[in-house]
Amino acid sequence: MNFLLDCGITKDTIKKLKENYEESTCFYCLTKQENVKEVIEYLLSIKIEVIDKLLIDRLELFFIPKEKIKKRFENYNLEVLVQLINEDINVLNNV
Repeated sequence: MNFLLDCGITKDTIKKLKENYEESTCFYCLTKQENVKEVIEYLLSIKIEVIDKLLIDRLELFFIPKEKIKKRFENYNLEVLVQLINEDINVLNNV
């Protein structure tokens, strides 16, 4: 999971990921690391500030292809959606 360090993710967050998820899920994350990086870069580009929290609580989001996330987000006012996600990641339950 150290590839996440290159994306600006802290060691503390990586430690929490390893604690919260089964080894098989962490391994899957490693096999999908290019997609995970792309999703992180996209979220950062639209000003999502809670990447660490999303990784810890919603790791499955980072397994979805970036284009699918983009398409889904484009159904909403992106600026408002980003603000809502930054305030409460549970907003993603409705996206």
